[in-house]
Amino acid sequence: MFNAIIQAHDLFKTAGFDYAICGGFSLDMFAGKELRTHGDFDIVVFKEDKHRAVNFLMNSGWPAYGRFMEEGKPATQYLFYKIKDITDSLWDDCKNVWAIKPHCLPEMYKLDRLQGEVYSYKPCEWRVQDLEFIELEIDAREGNDFVLKENIRITRQLDKAILYRDGIPYLAPEIVLFYKSDLFSSTHPYVKPKTKHDFKAIMPLLSDERRKWLLDAIHAAYPDGYGWLDGLLNI
Repeated sequence: MFNAIIQAHDLFKTAGFDYAICGGFSLDMFAGKELRTHGDFDIVVFKEDKHRAVNFLMNSGWPAYGRFMEEGKPATQYLFYKIKDITDSLWDDCKNVWAIKPHCLPEMYKLDRLQGEVYSYKPCEWRVQDLEFIELEIDAREGNDFVLKENIRITRQLDKAILYRDGIPYLAPEIVLFYKSDLFSSTHPYVKPKTKHDFKAIMPLLSDERRKWLLDAIHAAYPDGYGWLDGLLNI
C-alpha cells in the first residue's frame, strides 16, 4: 500500500465522519498496483460533513483553501480563498477544498496572493509520495445512495460506490471514471493525458455490471454525445 494512502487513513480514521480515497489513487487501489504517478491526492467526504472535515483538517494543522471561479472565467482559472473561520460564508458554496501540509506549499502548487486572502495558482510537476496535499471533494448522499449528479439523478448504491482494500475505503472505479469524463478532464492539457491513461487502464478491469453503470451514467450526463470518449469506452 502506498505511503500517502496509509497516512491518509491514519489521519482520517478517527475523525468521526465518513470518507473515501478518490481520484487516481483509488484506481490504484482497485487495480492493486500503481497505474501511473500522481500529482495530487483526493479524498471525498459527504456534503453534511463538509464543515466538520475542513474544521478537522484546520485543527490538525493543515491550512485550507476553498476553490471557486470568477464569473465568466474558464474552469482552468480557479481562485482560492484561504479559510480562516469555518463559519465564513465566502467558502460555503465551494465543492472543493485544498488542504496543504505546512512548509509544503511552495513545492506543491504555486499559490500567488492576489488580495486579502484570495489566491490564484499555477500547477507544477509533482509526484505524490507522502501525504502533503489533500484535495477534498464534496459529494452528496441520500439514504443508501451516493449522488453524483443531483440535477439529473445519477446515483449509485453506497455499498457499490464505496469499496475497501485492507480496511481503507475508496471510491469505486466507475464513479471515478465518470467524474473524469467531464469537459475539464477531456480538454485541460495537463489533465487530459492522465484521463485517457486511466480509462485505458481501468476499463478492461471492470465487471459487466460496473461497465454498464458507467456507460448508462455517461449517456445520461451527455445525451448529445461525448466523441472524445468513444474509443476509450469500448476497450
